[in-house]
Amino acid sequence: MFIHKNLLCRALKHSLILQLTSIMVVSVCLFGCGKKTPPVPPRQPVITSVKDLSSNIDGDMVVLTWTLPEEKEYKSAGIKYFVVHRAKQKIPDGDCRNCPVNFKPVAEVSAETKLPVKKMKYAEPLEKGFKYVFKIIAISNTGTESSDSNFIEIVY
Repeated sequence: MFIHKNLLCRALKHSLILQLTSIMVVSVCLFGCGKKTPPVPPRQPVITSVKDLSSNIDGDMVVLTWTLPEEKEYKSAGIKYFVVHRAKQKIPDGDCRNCPVNFKPVAEVSAETKLPVKKMKYAEPLEKGFKYVFKIIAISNTGTESSDSNFIEIVY
């Protein structure tokens, strides 16, 4: 009789553990994750675009200049570098006002400068008989891009 009581106690304990485990698994499956929604990407600081891109022609060179954002904004956005984009068309082809402008990245200008430098510069030679359009895009440490800067158009 002693053996039967011991086996009965073990069977009841095993059955109770199995039932509790089953209840916990079902509860976790039904209620464990909360509200089901699509995943949301982490928030990224907005990078303001360059708004004051300007140019100066010195001989056969164009020098593009633009201002860095304010120091607080510059650091919070984590601007790593600027990408200079250029579209280049022969002048007879460059007269089309409604044609798309095909920009290509031509240079990266590091934004890691010693502050209080406020102006960034990029220079490149120009060829006669071409229309150039330039724009700048800022890139953050996380790869986030700003919107396009103002465009600079040069007919040379």
